[in-house]
Amino acid sequence: MRKIKTNIKNPDLVEKRRNQISQAAANLFRTKGYHATSMRTICQKAKVNQGSFYDYFGGKEDILVYLYKQILSRKLDWGSSDTQPIDMKDIESLLRLSMSNAWGRDNNAIQLLYQETTSLDKKTQKEVFRIESEFVKWVAEKLREGLSLPSVTMELEMMANLIVYINAFVPLRGWNLNHMNQEEIIDFCVNLLMTKLNELSRTVDVNAQQ
Repeated sequence: MRKIKTNIKNPDLVEKRRNQISQAAANLFRTKGYHATSMRTICQKAKVNQGSFYDYFGGKEDILVYLYKQILSRKLDWGSSDTQPIDMKDIESLLRLSMSNAWGRDNNAIQLLYQETTSLDKKTQKEVFRIESEFVKWVAEKLREGLSLPSVTMELEMMANLIVYINAFVPLRGWNLNHMNQEEIIDFCVNLLMTKLNELSRTVDVNAQQ
């Protein structure tokens, strides 16, 4: 996976400045549009000079890639440590937490990323799609652990893709759902997904007994 280059040696400073710049840029992209937002405007909004900007990002596209990595590379709290087995209860906790984060904390960023992916050049688009594919694989692997399967099946791969897409459901469809209670929407989506996962779990148990 391509790294965003920097000559700054202090990683804490790099993260701080990148967050500062990317949040300012994200607000501008949402209000003015990606193409209409100039580097100068981003720097003014972020309160950094243009020379300093290039210490942290190579350009506007790097900012979108950085935001995408922040959203899709988060390893969410499953309610159990890495040394403990993942179970169905942990999977339900992940679903609720990820939807809550996506529809609250990350709502605006998800809207922006789905809106502006087409603004990227083909090379950067492939990078963004690769980041999302890696995240889907991580979710599928967690589902495999929860169901105690020896490998990721087609059904689990489909479920992982659905889970990642559902996390963008409210940010993208919120205009048609704002009359509904968010917790009720989460309950509906989680119950829908868990019904299928429990069905797969029962199939695994039957096969194991044969």
